[in-house]
Amino acid sequence: MRSRSPQPPKHLDDVARRKWRELIGTLPDHEQGTLDLLAVYCAAWSAMLSAEEDQDKIRWMRVVRQTAGELKLTPKSRKASARHSPALLQLVQRRAE
Repeated sequence: MRSRSPQPPKHLDDVARRKWRELIGTLPDHEQGTLDLLAVYCAAWSAMLSAEEDQDKIRWMRVVRQTAGELKLTPKSRKASARHSPALLQLVQRRAE
C-alpha cells in the first residue's frame, strides 16, 4: 500500500500550496523539520511572486534561495550533499564499531 504524501499546511495560500504539491515528492524525507522548511520555502515563493516592490522581491528571493539550498532543491546543493554523504557514512560506521 502506497503511503500518502503529507498535505500542505492550511495557512499556505493557493500559490504556495501548488508549489508544495510540486516539491513534496522530491524531498529526501518527510520529517517534521523538513516539512516545516518546505512550508517556509513555499510561503516565501508565493510572497516573492506577489511582491510589488523590487526590494520586497529581492528579500523574498533570498529566503527562497537559502531554503532551496537547505532542502537540496538546487543542483549545487544536491551535488554537495552527494559528495559529503559517503564520508559521513564512513564516519558513522567507524564510530559504531
